[in-house]
Amino acid sequence: MTRTPPTFQNDPDLEASGRGDRQAFRRVVERHYSYAYRLAFRTLRSIPDAEDVVQETFIKVWDHLPRFDRSARFTTWMYTIVANLCIDRLRRRERWRSWMRPEGYDWENAKDPVDAVQHHETQDLADIVRSLAGKLSPVQRIVFALRDLEDLDIAEVAAITGLSIGSVKTNLSYARRRIRTYLDTEYGITGLHQ
Repeated sequence: MTRTPPTFQNDPDLEASGRGDRQAFRRVVERHYSYAYRLAFRTLRSIPDAEDVVQETFIKVWDHLPRFDRSARFTTWMYTIVANLCIDRLRRRERWRSWMRPEGYDWENAKDPVDAVQHHETQDLADIVRSLAGKLSPVQRIVFALRDLEDLDIAEVAAITGLSIGSVKTNLSYARRRIRTYLDTEYGITGLHQ
């Protein structure tokens, strides 16, 4: 069953929210929270950061809803906000790490304390891939999360990220290649198709 993407024309709660109706906006948030959270968490790999990004997203949505292009898909706009906030947070995180990094410390290969406790044998492949996505650059991570984890098509990923379709495909190709390399070198998993 195909679901029609929400637009102002087919969602009375969006229309009412655009006029300042807080109860309607509460329903919009309740309906879309899990989608925004899932993308934020898969990108940031941190519950508090994902919750912060989702909260910031819906504040931005509320503030800008009256000026939102009523012919556009709401979900694409919302994902764009989430993606941009995630990229900003990842860049801030990397700046903080570089500032705090002891001389010679290898953050790229540092083990997460949670990963150190868990045995690789108990993780399924999807968990491993999601974990390895955290090693990608911010743009590759968001493209990978939107396309391969959220299952959006290339054109929608391009619309959300503001990248050209060619750039989305290139970043996705590099991301997938890096994930396959990590799977091979860190877990001995080979033979995965592109």
